[in-house]
Order: sequence, then structure tokens, then C-alpha cells
Amino acid sequence: MYVMSTEPVRPQLDASDNETTRTMSAVGVLVQQLRREAQLSIATLAERAELSTGLLSQIERGIGNPSFTTLIKLSQALGVPVGRFFGGIETAGSLVRKEDRRRLMVAEHNLVYELLTPHMHGQLGMIKAHIAAGWSNQEAPFVHDGEECITVVEGELIVCISSTVYTLTEGDSLTYDSSLPHWYRNPTTRQAALIGAMTPPSF
Repeated sequence: MYVMSTEPVRPQLDASDNETTRTMSAVGVLVQQLRREAQLSIATLAERAELSTGLLSQIERGIGNPSFTTLIKLSQALGVPVGRFFGGIETAGSLVRKEDRRRLMVAEHNLVYELLTPHMHGQLGMIKAHIAAGWSNQEAPFVHDGEECITVVEGELIVCISSTVYTLTEGDSLTYDSSLPHWYRNPTTRQAALIGAMTPPSF
């Protein structure tokens, strides 16, 4: 039996919001592709990701508006890194212009994950994340191979590695084994931002 998601099913946004519409469509196509490659039914994937079949069906049809937490659950249920959901085109060469950064395909306007490296296929991956006030992924912690270091460049973040909780303020860094469950929470009323490096790239 699947577990019903507490995440509300958001209505389709106005077609004038072209970026959000394109994001929702791209996520849907990718989720359906990954599900079929894994030879999973919608019901089976929904059960593994602890989502309702209705929400998953909407996501695949491009009319659901998945949160970042939902993407984490889907990536773990599909056995792929969250990094598969970075949109855009991989940069040729080693230079990434600010305007060319690939962004995580999530329709939450107040949560932005940008890839600072050209791709996720080398020995090192780097991201920049803008984390909204009050946001947390405690419900769906990250777990991926390798080692990671994050530096808070704006605001304050609570970071939990396994069962150890740290409070990081601007300028603080934390290095940890990323195969341990880890999650972030912004406990403040203003945006926080971090830069993270991981080796190997496995976000």
C-alpha cells in the first residue's frame, strides 16, 4: 500500500508562466522515461516514493508541480541521483558562464539549485543553492556516495548529518561523508545560500 503524500496537488499554472510550464513538462517526460527504463508501473513507483498515484500521474503528464522533496523521493525510488533533474544543456569545455548554469528542474521559485561545474561526469561537482525561509528536506534526506563540503555564503542553515545537528552561519563550512543521510533546514525568515562541492559528483 502506498503512503499518501501530504504535499498538496498544485493546480496547473497559467500558461503565461512559460518557464514553469516548460519545467513541469520536462520533469514529467524525464520521470516517465526513468520509470519505464526501470520497468516500474506508476503504482509501484508511487509506493516506493511514498507518493499518491494521482500526484505521480499528474507529474508525468506535466500538470503536476513537484517540490524538491518530491524530486528527492523520486530519485531515490528510481535509483538515480537528484542531479539527473538538472535541466539545460551541458556546457562544452570547462567554462560555465553565470547565465548558462544548469538549474534543477523544480517549479518552486523560492528554491534554486544551480550546477557550477559543466556536468556531473567528472571527478568533482559543485552546486550553488538558494534556500527559502523555512524550507527543509528533513522528510526526505539526501543519501549519495562520496564526500561533500558545503559553505554557507548567506544567512543561516541547520544541517543534520546522520543524527548530529550543526548550525551554520555565513562563512561556516562543513565536510561530511555524503553516504550518511543528511538534510538542511533554513530556520530563519530570510533566504539562505550555500556552495557545495562533492566528489565524486553524486548529488
